[in-house]
Amino acid sequence: MRPTLNDTGFMFQKRDAYADDFIAFAGSCAEPVLEVGCAYGVATQPALTAGARVVACDLDQRHLDILWDETPPDDRDRLEIVQGQLPYVDFAAEHFGAILCSRVLHFLDGSAIDASVRKMFRWLKPAGRLYLVADTPYGIWRNFVPTFEAKLARGDRWPGLMIALENWLPRSSSTANRPIKGPPFMNLLVPELMVRCCEEAGFRIERSGFIDRSDFGGLGSMDGRENAGVLAIKPA
Repeated sequence: MRPTLNDTGFMFQKRDAYADDFIAFAGSCAEPVLEVGCAYGVATQPALTAGARVVACDLDQRHLDILWDETPPDDRDRLEIVQGQLPYVDFAAEHFGAILCSRVLHFLDGSAIDASVRKMFRWLKPAGRLYLVADTPYGIWRNFVPTFEAKLARGDRWPGLMIALENWLPRSSSTANRPIKGPPFMNLLVPELMVRCCEEAGFRIERSGFIDRSDFGGLGSMDGRENAGVLAIKPA
């Protein structure tokens, strides 16, 4: 885990299957691809190695500067870095062949998630691919599971909205009184909520499901539902 510089968590350097599929597709894609929330480029770097043209976008310019410095000089002519934040950043319509937005949406409120997915639909060319990955309540936030499941059962549109993170993160006796650095809230997701957002934006769902990230480790046993992923296709 490589800490980010803006107190929003970590970039996990072990990729999941959605990121690997994005990288493989990017290497054979005639159009440029986009990684949103790239941090230090966990998917951007191997996509460049595969031969892709990549736009790497992150809210923190420091991450992008590090990514640029760590990119081999021979690959830099196929890398564009853009400082920006969802849902405010914008790109040209029908510009990208694929977009990876991994572990970003759970930092947004519901209206921002919907707006971001609609924007990504517009940015993709017809038949373009959208790869989404987000945190669920079943990983380190499992203290929130009863609250989440009760809200989901009663039909709340955003049951994963979690404020005052220190109330939900597992704490040991030695860390109970330490302040937690992090975002003011998180909006935890599960596959069905991500599918809904994509379908409402006009996407066709190729696949969706939970992602086993038991390799997170360090905070007790995991159950294989730590992240949620969706691969959505813009109709041709």
